[in-house]
Amino acid sequence: MSKCPIQHHGMTKARGCSHAKLGNFGKLFPKLKPLSISEEQAKILGGKGSPMDDANDSSGDSHLPAGYTFFAQFIDHDITLDTVTDLHGAPLSSEEISHLANLRTPTLDMDCVYGFGPEASPHLYEGANAFGRLREGNAINSNDLPRSDNGTALIGDPRNDENIFVSQMQLLFIRFHNKIYDSLVSQRDAGDRFEEAQKQTRYHYQYLVVNDFLKRICDKSIFDFAIKKINEKKYPLVYGADKHGKFPMPVEFSVAAYRFGHTTVRSRYAVNSLNPEVDLFDERFGTEGFSAIPENLVVDWRFLLEVDPCITPLNTKKFDLKFPSELINMPDPIVGRDASEHERSLACRNLLRGNVVSLPSGQDIATALENVGYPIDLDFSKLKLGDVIPGDTEVQAFIDETPLFFYLMREAEILASGKHLGPTASAILLEVFLGALVHCEDSFLSDPAWKPLPCIKGSGNSKFDLADIVRYTQS
Repeated sequence: MSKCPIQHHGMTKARGCSHAKLGNFGKLFPKLKPLSISEEQAKILGGKGSPMDDANDSSGDSHLPAGYTFFAQFIDHDITLDTVTDLHGAPLSSEEISHLANLRTPTLDMDCVYGFGPEASPHLYEGANAFGRLREGNAINSNDLPRSDNGTALIGDPRNDENIFVSQMQLLFIRFHNKIYDSLVSQRDAGDRFEEAQKQTRYHYQYLVVNDFLKRICDKSIFDFAIKKINEKKYPLVYGADKHGKFPMPVEFSVAAYRFGHTTVRSRYAVNSLNPEVDLFDERFGTEGFSAIPENLVVDWRFLLEVDPCITPLNTKKFDLKFPSELINMPDPIVGRDASEHERSLACRNLLRGNVVSLPSGQDIATALENVGYPIDLDFSKLKLGDVIPGDTEVQAFIDETPLFFYLMREAEILASGKHLGPTASAILLEVFLGALVHCEDSFLSDPAWKPLPCIKGSGNSKFDLADIVRYTQS
């Protein structure tokens, strides 16, 4: 297999990260003892009527535009894919986890958009006359993803069609690549034109993940600490290659810290001016995903991102313990008709999955991160866990040793007032995202001279964010 199949279109030498190959899952701290949680305990903490059930819709809003929830989902599908682990069964050892396949690369290569390139994944591209230009639209709706006759989206990761918002986010980045590709008409060699368009698209995307997305959602002191360590060439502090030279996806990240997006999901969203309030899972509107999007449900990003100064976008729900009712009682198309009540709760499922991959307690992870140098306050009494963990003897022990996901979201709720993640979750995210990019010899971090293109960023803008992608593709 090519060292970097995402970038190799079969005509020129493959370019990119030598470690960007499909790898496995792993642990940042494999020697920490796991925290066991039973199905009954997971139900008490995360089931219907639990501390994680926002039945009264009382959580409130963060300051983060709602479109970033779906950008986070798009990113997740770019770097993790686990098709093996179950919600049930005995906890896995660190050795067993190291053999779980991650069917994505951790280096933000956008394989969910590019697949394996124009020659290996030709169904994603327009054809020989436009080598390297991605397909967009279909016979029913030009503002939808390309689809087969039965409605299946022709994209690099089918999960990016699971709701209308992540589907439209996928289309946004397809169009972003195509707009850059179209600007490179002076490059007559088809291979060079594709590779340059892909590089620029990927670099802008990586830059956004770090300097827009992570900067918005992470604790400022932890973010600044990580950037300082990068500039000193002393980063990452823990994350590294396994014995096979591959970079595993840490389960502390994939099964706990990066699941923060579930708590920021709103019950209803503005899709466009004709549909200003649509349920996340609404059979009437077909928002459950995996089907063609009608013209009247094309997402207008002005209502979800800071695109238009005259339109105030919706914000995400707060970063806290609370899940919207739609995610506490997920419908049959998502979880299956035979799912039990607690299996319908995404909060409960997150806790059970953490048990299967033997996650340590939040307190132990925070301590381990502080021990390697992160500026984390270990005064756990500040989180007042006794106020949110029920007085049931089944879960009382979790006050001192708290399931990692529950701990991280309580940390965000208390230490960051629900505006962003707390220090422990921020450290996990930065360690993995920035660590992967630092280790990659062809990420935007490897080219200090690279900056977002003025034609995309806008010469008058002091910052570059996701809304600039929308404006550029629509110009």
